[in-house]
Amino acid sequence: MKISSEHYFKASQDRIKEARKLHNSGNYVGSIYLSGVSVECLLRAYASKNMDDFDLRHDLTLLLRASGILEVISVSQRRNISAALGNIWSGWKNNYRYAPEELIRAELKKLKLDRGIKGDWLKFNSMTVLDSALTVLSIGVKKWKTLKK
Repeated sequence: MKISSEHYFKASQDRIKEARKLHNSGNYVGSIYLSGVSVECLLRAYASKNMDDFDLRHDLTLLLRASGILEVISVSQRRNISAALGNIWSGWKNNYRYAPEELIRAELKKLKLDRGIKGDWLKFNSMTVLDSALTVLSIGVKKWKTLKK
């Protein structure tokens, strides 16, 4: 199946909607995973506009570089994207798709993402990754629309 930059772009929006629904229904692990995938899709949309064929796996760092998005946004937007991606990188891994919830919980604890959080720390982490993905998508979607003109 050939996936175009436009397909990746649309998929990024579909995945973030699904992530939001999962978070709101209490499926925090699913929300974390799909939030990260939504950002991956957006970066792939930009990268596939710049390159015909690329195999950057699921490495958000490589995808960010290949996307060229940092070159077309303002300095303040770069700071916002960098901060948001920091949150995503710390709380999301592509291989979460293979892991049961208890393994992901253990991984997040190992990464100390449960520290200093009162209440449901998994919910907090889900919201952090979701909000961060929404930040990246908000900037990326606005720029995408101006680049298409």
